[in-house]
Amino acid sequence: MKIKFQQDRETILKILESASITRKLRILDKLNGVNEKDSIKILFKVLEDKSWCLREKAAYKLVQYGKKVVPRLNRLLKKGYWFTRASACITIGEIGDIRALYSIVMLLLNDDNPTVIKEASTALVKIAQKNPSEFSTVLKEMTLEQNSLSRILKIIEQRDAGLYQEIKSIVLDE
Repeated sequence: MKIKFQQDRETILKILESASITRKLRILDKLNGVNEKDSIKILFKVLEDKSWCLREKAAYKLVQYGKKVVPRLNRLLKKGYWFTRASACITIGEIGDIRALYSIVMLLLNDDNPTVIKEASTALVKIAQKNPSEFSTVLKEMTLEQNSLSRILKIIEQRDAGLYQEIKSIVLDE
């Protein structure tokens, strides 16, 4: 006899506090029945879990909620633990919302954690790939110091040379 998964946010949050990664993964797999607002809260809670596997899974599940979760992800980029910032970068990169560009750029320029920098670099390029023209305009409006702008452009160049040429010509008015 199968026990039906209880779609109760409090129960789910209590299970997420347990030490069992297997139980937590099963919860994430069955979140579809929980209402959207509760699902989002639960997924953000999981972004703070100690398990990279769980955080990564939650990061990709948050993508389905699109731009509505970007403001909260932006806040995590500014004040979350390093592993929460890295997970938030994954979600932002997949969503590709230009509103997160400033936060991503600030992470790249100021964060010391290599995992955060790696995920922020990936997010930066993914945002740029979604709409290079808008990306270039917003980047140009940031009025970064030349050294900072060069660092950001170098990240793009290392990951996508064609995209780099397109963005460079707009940002540097070439």
